[in-house]
Amino acid sequence: MKRFIILFILIVFVTVSCAGPSKVRWTKPDFRQEQFEKDREDCIQAVKDKPEQNMSVEDCLTKKGYESEPEPSSNKEEAKTGEIAKTVGAILLVVVFVAVGVAGLLSLLLGGR
Repeated sequence: MKRFIILFILIVFVTVSCAGPSKVRWTKPDFRQEQFEKDREDCIQAVKDKPEQNMSVEDCLTKKGYESEPEPSSNKEEAKTGEIAKTVGAILLVVVFVAVGVAGLLSLLLGGR
């Protein structure tokens, strides 16, 4: 039974960690991912080094010429986002059920010895 619980917790942890939070998208003319990552790290370091300036990472990126992608404003886009969220939720639910089933079978097979 212990193996089943440990395996179940491990599978759930991996599944949830893969889902991850959604990220804000940033754009800039001649956008390159490598340069954005460098600029972002520079901004994070600047915010840490000078907390008295009350500047956020977002403010710093804006000063470097980046713009955050605007939120969807139309109902059609909101409906599409809702459908995507439902689909992702359903997929995660299926993954969890499969993980529980596999963990249960492994527990039965390994517990019988």
